[in-house]
Amino acid sequence: MRFQPDTWAEMVLRPIAMAAADANVYVEIMAPDFRFVFALALSVAVLAILLLRRKQGDAAGGPASPRPRAVLVLLAALALAFVPWLATTGNGRYFLVGLLMVGPVCVGLACLLPVTKAMRLAIVAGMVLLQAFAVQQSAPLRAWELAAWAEPPYVHVDLGTEVNAAPATYVTLSAISYSAIAPKLHPQSRWISLHNAPPPDSGAHDASRTAAFLASAEKGRIVLLAPVVAGSLTADRLPNADVAKAMEGQLAPYRLAFAQPQSCRFLASRTLAQMGLGEKTEEQRARSGFWLCELVRVAPGVPAEGSRGRRHDDVFKALELQCPRFFPAGGDGASLAIRSGEMRSYHRAEMKAYVYDTGEVYYKYHRALNAERVGLAPDVVAGRSRIDCDNIRGRSGLPWNRGF
Repeated sequence: MRFQPDTWAEMVLRPIAMAAADANVYVEIMAPDFRFVFALALSVAVLAILLLRRKQGDAAGGPASPRPRAVLVLLAALALAFVPWLATTGNGRYFLVGLLMVGPVCVGLACLLPVTKAMRLAIVAGMVLLQAFAVQQSAPLRAWELAAWAEPPYVHVDLGTEVNAAPATYVTLSAISYSAIAPKLHPQSRWISLHNAPPPDSGAHDASRTAAFLASAEKGRIVLLAPVVAGSLTADRLPNADVAKAMEGQLAPYRLAFAQPQSCRFLASRTLAQMGLGEKTEEQRARSGFWLCELVRVAPGVPAEGSRGRRHDDVFKALELQCPRFFPAGGDGASLAIRSGEMRSYHRAEMKAYVYDTGEVYYKYHRALNAERVGLAPDVVAGRSRIDCDNIRGRSGLPWNRGF
């Protein structure tokens, strides 16, 4: 539902919103598309001219236009295609037919204008140039590039011979899984990203698959492969106490923990050294890479920091009743105990809700920079403090009206 409009106004104005130089309108990157605005403007112009000619008894002069039937049928098909698209996903990758169709529609509408052939060519050329300029300025083909894939290996990591001496189950925690490394591992090794994987005891959809995958690794070697966190390394380029504690908190819901004594090693990576817009010093490049840490399975009966929380279920339930679309009942399962409260995630809506031990209640949409305060827990439960479900920070409204 990332790109689905929230109101009828947003749905009707989506063709105009797609021209905005903002990301996350219909695709994740900034990809302004003026062609739908062109199509609307040309449609209005053609309709106005046709009505004027009919009113004047077709006495108005001007060069003859091609038969409009084919163009109007294509325009109608494009307009109708918007309805199921916006009702289902609003995601541009599922609207490729429409994105391919709108160009010929613009050219066809321009040809219907009762102007000279030279003027029609000038209008088409102007549309092409303006759209090309927008594409050049936003450079969508390079928007997600973190490192240049110039020559193999495209994601380099110095694994050494000892790492691949035996198969293992590799787990990652970062949003970028770096799964391009997987083919370089032992052929019998296994790989899972826990970034969005539901914890085994969360009760969420597909939680059983996570549990089965990790359970099958109980008798084998389990290792964590994590990109180095800049500024969080010891003199030996290993994770310091603070970042190790943070990773332990992320691993705990999956009943995983660092082997004791902690067994981590540093793996240099030219790929990670290249990231950072070329602003890294030689020392920073030498400290760029991955941590490879041995993990162990934790018995289900052993309590762990970051385990499931239940103290604030009434608050989360109140939020879910207020905005069921953005906070589906139950979320991704029981809330997660954090350092000073509890957090419940709603992955399908890309939302998180926080209840702190101080009583403060916040929510955060994944594209927003900051969390939004709802109120105090007793007020939320009693209905005195409510979320404005029509104004979700970072999501609601047209691109030029969204708050961050």
